[in-house]
Amino acid sequence: MINQDMRLFLRISYLLAMASAMPMQVNVNQRATECLYEKVDAGEAVTMSVFLLSGSELKATVYIEGPIAPPGVNSGLELQTSINEYNTGQRFGQVVKEQFVVDMEHLQATPEAEEIKDDDDAFKYDDDDDDDDATEKSEQDLEKARKRMEEKRRRAQIARQKAREMRRKREQQRKERAAKIREEGEPVQKTITAKTDGWYRACIMGSWFQIAAELEMRKASDLGGIDGETGHVFTYEKQLFQLEEQLLDEDSASDEEGIDEKDFEKTREMLRRLRRLLSDIQSKQMQERHRLLVHKTTNEHSHARMVMGSLFQTVLFIAVTAFQVYTIRKWFSGSQLLAR
Repeated sequence: MINQDMRLFLRISYLLAMASAMPMQVNVNQRATECLYEKVDAGEAVTMSVFLLSGSELKATVYIEGPIAPPGVNSGLELQTSINEYNTGQRFGQVVKEQFVVDMEHLQATPEAEEIKDDDDAFKYDDDDDDDDATEKSEQDLEKARKRMEEKRRRAQIARQKAREMRRKREQQRKERAAKIREEGEPVQKTITAKTDGWYRACIMGSWFQIAAELEMRKASDLGGIDGETGHVFTYEKQLFQLEEQLLDEDSASDEEGIDEKDFEKTREMLRRLRRLLSDIQSKQMQERHRLLVHKTTNEHSHARMVMGSLFQTVLFIAVTAFQVYTIRKWFSGSQLLAR
């Protein structure tokens, strides 16, 4: 009975996750703002995800901030009243705000990986010559030579440790920079940690042109925490994958008659592999669709700029030609325009 209740709960969670998997598409008018709102607990991570789909310019200002209203607000009217108070300067706790500009047509270039050379060979010492010379010296000289050798080795060990530490720091910085690079076709994401209970909002503000965008706001409590690979809250797609994994783990060969346990385990492992492959394909398809949209819009903008440039050149050429014709006709007609 417990297993059946658990399966029912997992299936309901799976259906709810499927219903929430698609990000919201919003149309943002010129200089207008569209927002999503979520009630967040203190210490909870929230991720904002934005992808610009279309517009005369794939550029917008986005920000995530809060708390904009106390946690006791439960109605839309109360929320709007608190937002108006927040906009006039009232604060409902320690405010967290992150604001940045999204430009889908100009991606960051991936930084080249720094070449990290292993300098351990530079600290190798040839001890054979020292030992040969030491045999010809007195016992006192041998003692001094041993002390000098120990001091050299100690300094070499310190130098090697410093070199390893520098390489480790450079590698860590390289990984941090690489983690900030967004691949083409991926949405722009930003994660904050709430410091005070209350309502938070993720907003997108249009520029001088109307734009269409996919906007998403994900809470760690709803999706199972932070993804270690990205540093952001798990996506709904990954939550679906995890729920399906749990459903597979809950199934057992003992529930059905005539099924061998080994065959069942082999089948379950194959299903896991197929699900991982399907999840990767879906992710790549979504990324490819976004990439094609960006390329299409960028090409349209480039074509429009070329058309406007050609039109301006044509108008300028016609104006110069007309002025030349007018000037020459005046000159031949005996005008004093050029005879002075």
